[in-house]
Amino acid sequence: MVTLRKAHLDDATLLSQMGYSSYTHHFAHLWHEHKELQAFLFQEYSLPALQKELQSKTSCWFIATDTDPVGFAKVSWRSAVDEDGPTGTLLNKLYLLPGETGKGYGEALLAEIVRMAQRRGETFFWLEVLDANPRAYRFYTRQGLTHIKDTTFSTPTQQSTLHILGKRI
Repeated sequence: MVTLRKAHLDDATLLSQMGYSSYTHHFAHLWHEHKELQAFLFQEYSLPALQKELQSKTSCWFIATDTDPVGFAKVSWRSAVDEDGPTGTLLNKLYLLPGETGKGYGEALLAEIVRMAQRRGETFFWLEVLDANPRAYRFYTRQGLTHIKDTTFSTPTQQSTLHILGKRI
């Protein structure tokens, strides 16, 4: 059975390893420039970046385990979709390690994060999913999230469409 626990500062090394491993496994093929991928990974998963993030008051990192770590999540509380959109819990990241998808972990983790958001008094839950990740899009729509709008993630050499999905909780 998968469990979710809040990550602490001493988990930064584990999160860094899991972040580099899972992101590279699932998404490296989408990057046109290796240097841009490496810069993104450093920005998101380097030890200094994670040590700073783990001390944030507005977001939380979680580690999912089933005997051993199987994945992680990051959420931001009271985050607005845009200046006119609803405010609620933003699921910034929900990544499973290579070999850990398709085991029901994602559904269990998502449900637990929604429960946490509800306990915090949040009434809306949202996330961004890459257009190039239709499997994740289908997963989230099966969990009751609906398309709100699209946005763009840009690097110097490429652009990617992100679908913003959300639901009332």
